[in-house]
Amino acid sequence: MPYNDGLDVMTTGLSWPSVQPGGLNTYFKSVCEQLSRGNRVQALICSQEKPDAPPGLSMHLAGDPGMTIWKRKEAFQRLAAARMDEGNVDILYSHFAPYGIGPAIEAKKRGIPVIMTFHGPWNEEMKIEGKGFQHRVKTTIAKAIERRAYRLADRFIVLSETFRDILHSLYGVPLHRIVIIPGAADVNRFFPAPNRLAIRRQLNLPEGATTVLTVRRLVNRMGLLQLLDAWKRVSAHFPNAILLIGGRGPLRAELESRIADYGLVSKVRLLGYIPDEELPSYYQAADLFVVPTQALEGFGLITVEAMAAGLPVMATPVGGNREILNAFRPDLLFKSTDSGDIAEGLLRILSNRRLLPDREQCREHVLEKYTWEGVATRIEAVFQQALGKEAASG
Repeated sequence: MPYNDGLDVMTTGLSWPSVQPGGLNTYFKSVCEQLSRGNRVQALICSQEKPDAPPGLSMHLAGDPGMTIWKRKEAFQRLAAARMDEGNVDILYSHFAPYGIGPAIEAKKRGIPVIMTFHGPWNEEMKIEGKGFQHRVKTTIAKAIERRAYRLADRFIVLSETFRDILHSLYGVPLHRIVIIPGAADVNRFFPAPNRLAIRRQLNLPEGATTVLTVRRLVNRMGLLQLLDAWKRVSAHFPNAILLIGGRGPLRAELESRIADYGLVSKVRLLGYIPDEELPSYYQAADLFVVPTQALEGFGLITVEAMAAGLPVMATPVGGNREILNAFRPDLLFKSTDSGDIAEGLLRILSNRRLLPDREQCREHVLEKYTWEGVATRIEAVFQQALGKEAASG
């Protein structure tokens, strides 16, 4: 660790993945737990139940998800102020703009540095998933909230060059205040299975079929409709291949309808939400993982999780996935987000499986570049810089 006694770190986030699944919450939990190994960390989340936490990490419930966004914002501010007045807080580390504004205001009153991890443009994500006048009003309010929150930060952490550029261009944050620190995988949870056949049997998957997996929130920007369009072509060439889609969301009915229309009922399985404890097994059982994101993929935690489990990944050239695979195997990137290019890429790889990296190569890339221990070390360096104690590592 870069210091002996550790820091008192207050973190604010959306929720915990055991309460509300999602990439942001997985990142938040992983970072909080890793930082708590050498620091005293208190996490403020919006939840009705308090998740379990390791020693060194204390959990505090700042609001109820059923409250309005304004009441949740106020609840975070009140709790942050009370916790700051009760004990020392060296750093405020925020992960979700609406919940970060109030605590940041309180931190500024007390001379506490504010670090924010930018997980993506909240209002832009909202725009993609809705329409109509009311929705436009909501996205306008969301952008105002984001702008106000980001004005309060001393430094920003982003997970990819893509999000650095968005933070700079859309919100006017100077580049010198932004540090790129990619996400990571829990390499102790995600690792290759010694017996893939046994895992397939356990999950009731066809033993001889080529199994392609994706795990996504079922919303438009995740590219699942484009993937189904591509799979219609792939299935015609590889009738023994099966596509597994894990996740839940508002697009499920449309996916079901399209699967039926395309005659893919026996070629595609909608698995629904995959419990967190079962996710490693699906990675271990599959032959290929696909990430068909159409827009705003900040990093791609699922990409490095799958690779840590020895599962090769193909992805659209969007956000962090482009950066991860460019540094590993650029040929695993589809040419574009178009369904035709996704189909072409899948057909090329499935026609010559020797083009895929093996399990050891996939895992080694993650061990070298994407571990939570490495992430925490670099975040701690940003904390130290904000405190004026040392320069942040690149």
